[in-house]
Amino acid sequence: MWRSAIWFVAIFGCDICVSFYGFPLITDPKMIWDILGNNSAAFRQEQSQEHEMRVYPGEECDRKCSVDEPPRICHYQWVLENYSAMGSACWDCIRGNRSHCFHPQCVTANGMERGIVSINRKMPGPSIFVCQGDTIVVDVSNEMEGMSATIHWHGFRQTRSPWMDGVPMVTQCPIEADTTFRYRFEAEEAGTHWYHSHSGYHMANGHLGAAVVRTPLDVNAALYDFDLSEHVMLISDWTLDSVERWVPGQQSSQMTVDSILINGRGWYVKEEAGIKANHAPLTVFRVQRNYRYRFRLISGGSQYCPFQLQIENHRMLVISTDGGAVKPLSVDTLISISGERYDFVIDADQPEGTYWIRVRGVGFCNLFPKEGFALLSYADPSVATEELMFPNHAPPEYNNPYPMGQTLNDHRAMCYNSEDEMTCAADLETHEAHRDDELVAAVPDVRLFLGFKMMHPDNEWLFSGRYKPFITVREDFNTIAVANNISFIYPSFPLLSQPDLIINEDELFCNNTHLPAGCDKLHLCFCTHRIKVNLNDVVELTLYDTAYKPQDFYHPFHIHGYRLIITDMGRLPESAINSRLKYLQERNVTRRPDSHNPPFKDTVSIPNEGFVITRFRANNPGFWFVHCHLEWHLGSGMGLVLQVGEVDQMLKAPAEFPRCADFKPSLHGKH
Repeated sequence: MWRSAIWFVAIFGCDICVSFYGFPLITDPKMIWDILGNNSAAFRQEQSQEHEMRVYPGEECDRKCSVDEPPRICHYQWVLENYSAMGSACWDCIRGNRSHCFHPQCVTANGMERGIVSINRKMPGPSIFVCQGDTIVVDVSNEMEGMSATIHWHGFRQTRSPWMDGVPMVTQCPIEADTTFRYRFEAEEAGTHWYHSHSGYHMANGHLGAAVVRTPLDVNAALYDFDLSEHVMLISDWTLDSVERWVPGQQSSQMTVDSILINGRGWYVKEEAGIKANHAPLTVFRVQRNYRYRFRLISGGSQYCPFQLQIENHRMLVISTDGGAVKPLSVDTLISISGERYDFVIDADQPEGTYWIRVRGVGFCNLFPKEGFALLSYADPSVATEELMFPNHAPPEYNNPYPMGQTLNDHRAMCYNSEDEMTCAADLETHEAHRDDELVAAVPDVRLFLGFKMMHPDNEWLFSGRYKPFITVREDFNTIAVANNISFIYPSFPLLSQPDLIINEDELFCNNTHLPAGCDKLHLCFCTHRIKVNLNDVVELTLYDTAYKPQDFYHPFHIHGYRLIITDMGRLPESAINSRLKYLQERNVTRRPDSHNPPFKDTVSIPNEGFVITRFRANNPGFWFVHCHLEWHLGSGMGLVLQVGEVDQMLKAPAEFPRCADFKPSLHGKH
């Protein structure tokens, strides 16, 4: 092993050696760690195999994948910074000088100046494109003074490297300012994935990007001619101010979405005030007539608005969700919510020209109409893309929507009903090697019920006693997020990588049958919510909404480390609204047809006053986060830790993995 390492250093220099070892770094990116102390046979075998793998700059891993090509180590180097959209790097772009909008390091966003957090001075951050089996290595250097960070790799189950999941105080210590951390993991799962910060509200301020794993064995490959990197469509919401303005918030303003961005580009329009800042360039997706193109949609919203996507004069053939292939479904409208991904094929069979891509916020955002735009262009290749980014014709008015037509993932849909034009995500059918009959038909070993809502606490109680986390929506309307009436509090050390600090589980953890002093099932509790299951259990997890009243709103829930099959989904009958848990516990029927092959998802939206029933095999031991994927809801407590298996059944983090915890020496000065 060491001889091979010396050979690498002799040829490629120390930089390659750092990539080759692929462990987290604390402060010195040139540090070589001693891996011989790891006693895992599987780990040693993996390292032996990697001596035959070559290290490539990450950009060179974006390629057509082949079953005959050996896997690569794909090395990326990222710098996290506090930065500015429409700042100095954009010169006079904000004043209408179009050529200045394309200066190096210019981030235009919605055309308005605003403080952001960036990765390599980009927003979204650099895209990752690799082949299944490659090893992804990302050096994250945090240069945000006074701010810590982590990166979560959404869609990667991390079965061989759970300590790389990127959740602060669950799987790792936060990356402190002026230090570098090396993420390293295998791209096991093919599909459209993404990455985003899991620290504070950085995702909403700019820390997010695409992470695509291609496979030469795609079962839907015959349905498209091209799978181009430039056809990733990352949708995000955007505010005129950094989102910390609402954390906890100001009574004088209301939480709102100001713009919708497609690949970090959009316009700021406020028609009621006569404001229309359309001087920023839009994203352009280029196609040639008579070819079929695979698009990869990533829903990267942080607020409460699902995104409704329509493409002028084009239908979308959906072939994948959350990285898993599904039987093709042709739709006119595709609705997604934060964390979800949908791949679809567009047949470029229309007359040559430019077509509007429209994304509007729906659901709760119907109260504050917002729409974002991009362009699908058949233009001759000789026409520069930068020229196409400034369309010479106006987009459709908001009050002139396209017909909804066949619609996927509308939360008002009646699932398993083929007679209407609305299709639930649960109606999609897995299109993989086989139907997992054992999982579908099994009697679950454990049934878990997770009810969640935003509580509106009495302000006299909120601002007395202990300091309680909250969000101000407007005026005196303050909210706290809960799951099973527990608002999640992070532990003071990462559970997965420092399990030796778990001394007294009863004091450290809580759940709805074990609550801290002063709490009971009828009162809100603040604690580290943990649910524990045995390794290899078949788990049935029912997620349900316990909101006080019906509203045009629903929550996206994401599970780390797993993907789930959806076995049932719908809205609760009116007779069950006042006894939701009892109804779901006693319910022993499913509306899903017996022949239906349920889809795999890692992020699923829960209908208002509704439920989703999911299943998974608990075969990935570790501490895994389960949470609402809306930033404000997670930030105010809507999450929990799922512990799978005992600590001694979990993979151990490398011996040199960074450590952190409380520092509380004796009051008397004795250590």
